[in-house]
Amino acid sequence: MYKRRAFTLIELLVVISIIALLLAILMPSLRKAKEAAMRISCGSRLKQWGTAIQMYIGDNDGKLMAIVRKWGGNPYPHYINDRPQKNNRGVTMWNIAGINPYIGAFSPDYEANGIATDMVTCPACSGKFMQEWIKQINWPNHDFVEFAYSYFGRADLLNDDECSENAKKALVGKTLSSRKLLMAEILNLDYSDSSYRYNHGRGGWSWNEMNYWNPSHTAYSPDPAATGRSQLFGDCHVEWKNIDIVQNLPTMDNPRPQEMRGEWNGDKSGWVGPNDTDYF
Repeated sequence: MYKRRAFTLIELLVVISIIALLLAILMPSLRKAKEAAMRISCGSRLKQWGTAIQMYIGDNDGKLMAIVRKWGGNPYPHYINDRPQKNNRGVTMWNIAGINPYIGAFSPDYEANGIATDMVTCPACSGKFMQEWIKQINWPNHDFVEFAYSYFGRADLLNDDECSENAKKALVGKTLSSRKLLMAEILNLDYSDSSYRYNHGRGGWSWNEMNYWNPSHTAYSPDPAATGRSQLFGDCHVEWKNIDIVQNLPTMDNPRPQEMRGEWNGDKSGWVGPNDTDYF
């Protein structure tokens, strides 16, 4: 009588156990590799913004657009084809109409369809969420387009009570410099709803998670554990900067920087404010 060869139950369990062990060993490495790939991809996207800014400067007599400091500052014209606004010193503010021809981040018919491309977000975030946020929340409610990168040009025009002492030394002024920041992945604290925003964290990305106007399926992170962000310098090179976990973002229970013993504001910190506050 022919005897059929096959795995025994014990042999099958041993194989499954070995596979499970290998997965347990490999998963952290695979997760780190995935995070590293996202950092590289996000840095590449940030570099494209830098190239677009340099092209804009070349076509506008070497003049940089000015940083927009906070919500309500009307950094964008209500309609994309309106004349870009100027600040109280006559310098054109960062605006869609000015930068979009060089980056193509927004549809030419943005006023009508509200369509933004993946260039408004970091690959570590949800592009679908960001596009929904801009279309349904930022633009119609605030005449404002907030996305995954913060622009810091003409920081020399900030008043002393609008930024840390360190800001004007670290950020781009009237001209580009390889030693000064032009743009960076967003690291923001919103006083109005105690939310925080960042692209890279131990639990993933976080974006406006406490705002009652949020679209559905919003990412929520109860622990503001930002790990770092890419920074773009004036010569268009990008560097990754780690965030000290000990001095991380304020929690929901203690949201305001002035309550953080100077860790996130003060003369030598990286805040630019004074209301919705970006850090660098």
